[in-house]
Amino acid sequence: MVARDSVAEMDTKELIIERVFDAPRERVFDAFTNAEHLQKWWGPKGVGIGATEFEARPGGKIFFAEHFAGGVNYIAGTVREIERPSRLVFAMHFANEKRERVSPPTHSALGEAWDGEIISDVTFSAEGRRTRVTIRTPRSSVTAEWAKLARLGWGESLDKLDYAIADDMKVAPAGERDIVITRSFNAPRSLVYQALTNPERVKKWWGPRQYGGVSAVGDFRAGGTYRYAQQGPQGEVAFRGQIREASPERMVYTEEFEAMPGHIAVNTVTLDERDGKTYLTLRSVYQSKEDRDAVIASGMEWGARLSYLQLDEVIDSLAKAA
Repeated sequence: MVARDSVAEMDTKELIIERVFDAPRERVFDAFTNAEHLQKWWGPKGVGIGATEFEARPGGKIFFAEHFAGGVNYIAGTVREIERPSRLVFAMHFANEKRERVSPPTHSALGEAWDGEIISDVTFSAEGRRTRVTIRTPRSSVTAEWAKLARLGWGESLDKLDYAIADDMKVAPAGERDIVITRSFNAPRSLVYQALTNPERVKKWWGPRQYGGVSAVGDFRAGGTYRYAQQGPQGEVAFRGQIREASPERMVYTEEFEAMPGHIAVNTVTLDERDGKTYLTLRSVYQSKEDRDAVIASGMEWGARLSYLQLDEVIDSLAKAA
């Protein structure tokens, strides 16, 4: 996990943020420069990233759609310098969905008259198998108030990056009708089980965050039922089912996608705790090979991976409150 010895510091001439990650710098560098990876961690907690573009070359285009409770921020910019795996310099500004420059939103603390660029000079220094990331932003390019907010925002973003770097989720078809997902969580089984089965917790992690709020109701006990739903790009995405078994060691429940009634999977989740970590295995058994293959083709791995990264955050908050 992350070393928090120098999370952030303020300088009179520049904002400096540092974080040490327990991963080789090539892996950390790729997390900063690959659009698929950036979508997993960019932005403070509570922000989900929709459209993502990052051309990892000098002059390459950058574009993010940051979804949050109050709406969407569009960010555009360019890559100024890139030297894999040691340095990245990029400049960004606020935009609209057409990528046209716009005035900063009021919550940015930059002021409507601001028309500059936010410059980030990122270095990646190898420290054995660990990597020190140092992010520098000239204070002349931003306001002091923005710098204070950026310190908090970068801190939460890098927390999310730490989860993404440690993500060991694997998804694989098995047999004729099965999908098996494995994933570890850096927390005891009791906290993982609570986050997986309490509807109020489920609302905070289920489904890609950029699609908005989640409706979650259920009674997670043998004989109980549940329903989770979220508005997706093509309308509501909702799943429901019945609980057959429920304990911190093992859960068995059915899962039915409401848009395709009658196509029911049986999910078995086991939670194995070792040395303070919890190892999850989820086996989904579908009614036919065609159903299984259609689920894989739907992009379920992307949605599950984002959801489990959000689950990391929920579990972490439970651990801090314990």
